[in-house]
Order: sequence, then C-alpha cells, then structure tokens
Amino acid sequence: MPGQTRAIAPQTIGLLKRLIRIPSVNPVIENGSGENSIGSFIADWFRKSHEFNVYEQRVAKDRFNVIAVLPGKRNGRSLMLNGHMDTVGTSGMTTKPFAAKTERGMIHGRGACDMKGALAAMMSAALSVAKSNKQLHGDLVFTGVVDEEYKSSGTWNLIKRFRADAAIVGEPTGLDIATAHKGYAWLQIETFGKRAHGSVPERGVDAIEKMAKIISGIERIRHEHRRRRHPLVGTPKIHTSTVAGGSEWSSVPGSCVLKVERRLIPGETTRDATNELNGIIRIATKQDSKIKAKVQLIYHGDAMEVKKPPHLSILQKTARHAGAEARIIGVPYWTDAAILVNQRGIPTCLFGPGDIAVAHSPDEYVSVNEVVKAATIYAGTAQVYCNIED
Repeated sequence: MPGQTRAIAPQTIGLLKRLIRIPSVNPVIENGSGENSIGSFIADWFRKSHEFNVYEQRVAKDRFNVIAVLPGKRNGRSLMLNGHMDTVGTSGMTTKPFAAKTERGMIHGRGACDMKGALAAMMSAALSVAKSNKQLHGDLVFTGVVDEEYKSSGTWNLIKRFRADAAIVGEPTGLDIATAHKGYAWLQIETFGKRAHGSVPERGVDAIEKMAKIISGIERIRHEHRRRRHPLVGTPKIHTSTVAGGSEWSSVPGSCVLKVERRLIPGETTRDATNELNGIIRIATKQDSKIKAKVQLIYHGDAMEVKKPPHLSILQKTARHAGAEARIIGVPYWTDAAILVNQRGIPTCLFGPGDIAVAHSPDEYVSVNEVVKAATIYAGTAQVYCNIED
C-alpha cells in the first residue's frame, strides 16, 4: 500500500489542481459557467488512456455526464465511483476560487472539498487499476455527473442507462464511511387573509398575524422530533427559511407565504412532514377560526440508508490498511446516493476526502494527504470487489 500511494500521489495531486482551475459553478447559481469545460476535460483525459469506454450522456444543452467504463473480462461484480462536477458559487470567497493554491498540506479553491478532491482521487484510482497487472472480472464504472448542487438532473439521467452492483459516492466524509444520510422536504405554507385599509384594520384579516400563530407551533414539532433518533443520523430537523407578505405600509396584508425546510431521517416520508404542518394549522385554527392556510410540498430528496452494502467490509479493510479510521457513520446532508439507492436499487455508501464543514465556505480546501489516500483506497477496493464473481 505505501508503494502504491507513492506512485499514485503525483498524478492525483496534479489532477486535483487542474480540476479546481476549471470553473464549474452550477449554471443556476450566480449565472455559473456550468460543467461543459470540466466534463470535456474529464472525458478527454479518460480517452487518452485508451483503457476505457467513454460516454458523454447528454442531460441538457452544454451539460452532460461523463461515464468511463473499465470493462471486466469475466462475470464479476461491478463497482461505480460517482462524483459531481458542479460546484456552488464563488461570491464572498476569501481565497482565489480557481487558483488551486497549496498551503500547509491543503489545496484551496472552490470545489476542492466538494467534491473535486474525490473526483481527482476516483479518476486517478481508475487509471491506476487500468494500468496494473490485475485484470478485473467485473466492470469499474466512473461517473462524473452534473447538477448535484441544484436538482440532481445528472444522476436522475444516469440511472436511466447505467447501473452497477455497488457504488461509492465521493462526498466529503473525512475518510469515514457513511451508510445513511438525511433527506429533505421544501414546504410552503400560505395564509389567506383579507386586505383592508390601514385606518380600519378591523375590516380586514391580517394574514401575517395569522402566520405568526402557525410559526409559534413549529416549536411543538421540534419537541416531538427530540423523541425520535436514528442511530446514525440523529433526529429530524425543521427550520423556517423565508417569509413574505403584505404590499405597503397602509394596508392590512391579505396573504403571507412561509417557506420551511424539513430534514428527514431514514424511514420518514414527505407525507410525514406535510402532516406535521397540517397538524399545527389544525391546532391554530381551533384557537382562531379566522386562520385559513394550506401546505404545499415544493421539492424533496429522500433519505438514504443501506444497512449492509456488499462492498462495505472491503472498503473498510482497505481504508484502515491505508491508515484511515473508516468509522461507520451517518451524515446530515443530502446526496445523489439517495437516487442510486432508492430509485435504482444500487447499494451505495459515501466515502471521500474532506471536511463537510469547509464545503461551500469562503475558504474551501481539502487535505492533500486525504485525497491521495482516497485514491489508493478507491483503487484497492475496486481491485478486490470487482474480482468477486457472481
């Protein structure tokens, strides 16, 4: 393992710097440049090796997933290494977002942690396996996808055509292994009042005032959440996001809209989240018959949990051999792994370099040592898992 790490390190570090230097801000965020340039670079990089079958799966104009398949020669298990190519925006950053500055063992830049560190490690690992003397029985499938930072259109399209027997999504876990994560629901509550002139407010119904009574009931939901705890991801969460209502100083507001985010633990559904809000509306209505409100689900992402991924023991053993602690954990954020698991039935875990606390931050960075270790671990896991015959 130490010899393999030394061999893989220069290639991995060089790749990471190159990826950071290619802007790939999601186009719906800050009018970002999108993933076209980084996708073209990754596809060409794999093609130049002459070892992979490379596909560009069109998702939208100038947006495509990159799939690079190292074919196995026998009926062995296939492993997918999945990572997203898009990043969040750069406004407010305190470091140059695309300079790939190296300092004190860290590489800085937008996407360094989330998740170009993992992309570089996965690419390097795949090439290392391809150039080794160990012929795989099953396919090793690299998938670089678009749009994870918005609506995951990349992975939704990916699963229409590609699958594998197991998958690793390279979100930053600090080289621990996450087998569960939370989901989310974006919900909207609207209260309906009656507009009136501000000089005669008694002739109207104040929609903002009615919304305030509903908001006060959210604490009851939080109290209930404290009683429910998942062993890996903890308790459900809820918070208010935005509130808007009224039109001018001198009028009683006739409507008010509250946006709420609800974080779901495995086993919970969006119906559970919607029912909770309808419950506090019912209680508020009993106290004030003039409250009229409705709840609407705007968007959601399901929670994910895989209790016994078939590649878990191999990944954990390989990671520990490389010096990583590789604890089994859950994470509070949402990832594309939920789509692979829930919609395609692919046993998936999260494993990648980086600390989620610095993802999206003004000074985003990732440990060089962790990225190199991740590359070695991805390669070692593939070499073992893809040589297990069905």
